[in-house]
Amino acid sequence: MSTSINEIHQSVIDADNLESVSDERISVADVFISLIKHPSQIIKRWNWKSAILGALMRSFFYFSVFLANREGIFVTLAAVSVEFSFRFFTSGISGALVQSFRKAKPIWLATFIVSVSLPAFGHTVEFFSHYAQEQYFSNVLPPSENKSREVAFAVSVLVSVISALFNIFMMRNGVLLVGAGEETKSLLGDFKRIPLLIYEFTLFLPKQIIIFTKNLQFHYAIGSFLAFGFVVGGILGIARGKWSWAYSTAFGAWGILLGFIILVFVVQQIHRIVKKK
Repeated sequence: MSTSINEIHQSVIDADNLESVSDERISVADVFISLIKHPSQIIKRWNWKSAILGALMRSFFYFSVFLANREGIFVTLAAVSVEFSFRFFTSGISGALVQSFRKAKPIWLATFIVSVSLPAFGHTVEFFSHYAQEQYFSNVLPPSENKSREVAFAVSVLVSVISALFNIFMMRNGVLLVGAGEETKSLLGDFKRIPLLIYEFTLFLPKQIIIFTKNLQFHYAIGSFLAFGFVVGGILGIARGKWSWAYSTAFGAWGILLGFIILVFVVQQIHRIVKKK
């Protein structure tokens, strides 16, 4: 006897670990209900891979920004130590949450939720952690002198959105998974696949816009192009609190995207000509 949709959803909701659900028809609502009913699965699937990579990447980012702003070495190391400490914890949680949504449908909604909620969570902790360091523990961990914390925080917001999108893209392709049974690979195995996924992730939007254009779906092509700049510019402008950052970043994002679209189109045409020969 066939299983009804309601029975399938009931099994998804009651599962104490979403990774134990093999059915692909998992809705975003199912994920939320499962996480609310069984929050311990986030601890069980605390993503140590995301924790290590996230903490190292963010620490290096703060190190670079502070040195570029000519902060002293002790000030820089203080910011790096604070960033690494809380990022190791929050990146593991974020990784587990991203993994929870990797099978959720519709994909666009799951991606939107991940790209908004996780950066909001991470940067709330980031703001208060660095604020507390500079306001209450400055005698132990020296604060920035050239407003490096504000600059690093603003750019970090943009990095987080891109990072969240890339993380769910990787996990949908079976990379950086923890506690996913046979799908879980070693960290070394994940590293081997990441370069190709970076390539595919970087070219996804340019390729999609070209497809929209070829299919005469100009409203989708123009909408995708404009949305990219508005989202990138809006996020950085709001985070930094400056209108100039918003529109300058938006124009920069459009310029980069246009360059990639032209590059991809040219490469596709060359490949087609060579293939005909």
